[in-house]
Amino acid sequence: MDERLKRAAETANTDALYSFIHDDANVFKRIDKMEFVDTPLHVAAVTGNTGFAMEMMNLKPSFARKLNQDGFSPIHLALLSGKPEMVIDFLSIDENLVRLKGREGFTVAHYAARDVNVHLLSQFLNVSPDCIFDLTVRRQTALHIAAESNNFEAFKVMLEWIQKTFKDSRSTRIKILNLQDKDGNTVLHLAASNNQPQMMGMLVKCKGVDRKKINKLGFTAMDVLRRQTLADNRKSVKILKSDPHRFSKFYNFSEILTDYFREMKPETINALLVVFSLVLSMTYQAILSPPGGFAEDGAASSNSKDGREGKSVMTSFHFLAFYVSNGVAFFISFAIMMSLFDVVAKNIMFGLWPLYLLMCNSYWFAFFTIAPSNSVNNFVVLVVLIVFTLFVGISSFRFRKY
Repeated sequence: MDERLKRAAETANTDALYSFIHDDANVFKRIDKMEFVDTPLHVAAVTGNTGFAMEMMNLKPSFARKLNQDGFSPIHLALLSGKPEMVIDFLSIDENLVRLKGREGFTVAHYAARDVNVHLLSQFLNVSPDCIFDLTVRRQTALHIAAESNNFEAFKVMLEWIQKTFKDSRSTRIKILNLQDKDGNTVLHLAASNNQPQMMGMLVKCKGVDRKKINKLGFTAMDVLRRQTLADNRKSVKILKSDPHRFSKFYNFSEILTDYFREMKPETINALLVVFSLVLSMTYQAILSPPGGFAEDGAASSNSKDGREGKSVMTSFHFLAFYVSNGVAFFISFAIMMSLFDVVAKNIMFGLWPLYLLMCNSYWFAFFTIAPSNSVNNFVVLVVLIVFTLFVGISSFRFRKY
């Protein structure tokens, strides 16, 4: 680069810049043809001359993506030189610069995670959420870098952001949290190798983190932790042994089901809504009109002690066989319907949930009314009610987030 052009960039002399262009109109074209070069924009980024840098971005936007001989772009240099305002100004013109890879495949998000620049890291995640998926040449995300660098603050910011941003996409969360680098290490492996109980504590609380994942040496995170001889890792071992989700298996199933539906095409979801609406209607109608009908008052008058008026005429065995299968179909259909509505009509879940409880309540009242009175049926009803109560409790927890 010409020395006059370099001085203009260092001193933020825009007039000198245009004077040089008058003398040599093709100067930027020649610079742009070079594969790796320090452009005037690189110089301005290092010195923090924002006005000059914005003028260069306006004249030659391609310079913003040009790497110099050291493998750095202007936005990389601005970040590494401690010029956060310059970085933000670059992003105000081109948000995609967040994902521009430089030396060793590092983006500015990787550097922010390494150097604990939490404010800028939050900006990067908000401006370009997909930057969390960007990998270095060692196949590491910014989350890997934070764990490897022992930067808990940056790690915490990213993990909380992942949980919030991808709360409705379990598969995406699992993909990020269990991604293995070039050596087969997950984020949990790296946190364990540095004996970081705070990081491991946050990770094990995240649903979907695979603690049994092995790296290329055949070690799990627990194996990595136990191979450490100098550090006191008892707290970390205790955290890895804990199971904060042992009481949430049904919740996980519901979340998996919802996430599965979320990846379906809208027309497929609409078809499923129609199908399961029909199943619900048929199973509910079956409780109101059982096979064989009901015992009549007149039929029961010949034996007043029988007390079967209004009861199903089916034998106890047939009644149980029919209504157990009918009830299972009813509740499974309703559970699937709720998961489908969670995808297509999330904002009205508060209104659907009370309706669901009322419909279930009327189902059980109808069941009690027509069930033949004997001890076997009462026992079965009791068991079913217990299961139903558990289902309601788990489902209430499932939809508490709404």
